[in-house]
Amino acid sequence: MSMAKVMIIGNLGRDPETRYTPSGKMNVRFTLATNTRWTDQAGQQQERATWFNVTGWGRSAETLDNFSQQGVIRKGTQLFVLGRLESRDYQDQNGQNRTSLDVTVDEFQLLGSRGESEAQMGGGGQREPAGEQPGSNAGQYESQDIDDVPF
Repeated sequence: MSMAKVMIIGNLGRDPETRYTPSGKMNVRFTLATNTRWTDQAGQQQERATWFNVTGWGRSAETLDNFSQQGVIRKGTQLFVLGRLESRDYQDQNGQNRTSLDVTVDEFQLLGSRGESEAQMGGGGQREPAGEQPGSNAGQYESQDIDDVPF
């Protein structure tokens, strides 16, 4: 057996989109961008974005869809994603060969102003923060609670 795992911290490039397969399985798709900055030989600041197509299935999809409907995750939101990586070659509309980096979510975590203490998710489910009782309001979000992350 072999696999490719990837850890990504990036910003959503668009609002998550919930879809269903013909057999009725839910999936949630979005793009995630990572930025690399460096200074070139001429002393000029350079920046490059790498885009990933991300898909959540099962419990991850349910949690992502719920958070999307609440406005907790949307374009610009910063996420940590742990998943399986696949590259896919295709031709674009102009006949150019391209490669798509596709990630299937295994786990994810909301980052940003409240991410580390209250939005820890593993396997698509939400964990209660340390010291909180199950069923308390500790892990609940409202859209006004999350700062808008510029993108």
